[in-house]
Amino acid sequence: MIFVNKKETAEKLLSFLTEKGIKTKMLIGGMDLPERDRIIDEYRQLDFTSLISTNVLARGIDVPEVDLVVNYDVPFISQFGYKNPDFANYIHRVGRTGRFGTDGLALTITTEDTENDIMD
Repeated sequence: MIFVNKKETAEKLLSFLTEKGIKTKMLIGGMDLPERDRIIDEYRQLDFTSLISTNVLARGIDVPEVDLVVNYDVPFISQFGYKNPDFANYIHRVGRTGRFGTDGLALTITTEDTENDIMD
């Protein structure tokens, strides 16, 4: 499961991974409920290997098979022009792995000093 902050990032990453032959789908805000449910069901059935999502899926999805969560973007809250850590969404994102007593791994990718500061 790969978490991003923006729909545009999800779309670009979906295109990139698909071009590399990785079976990937995305679930983002604005999708209708039946489509979201279908994608989650397909993910649970392992019809594809990677699910890209915004914070729309950080909470409320239980898929025991998730053994890797990647924070492609560091979750943050923008306040008055400053980026502050979004502790709640970080915890909910990484909590998608290692559920039900299974092992799992959560990785967060940082690419700039601001993201390193948020993670600190």
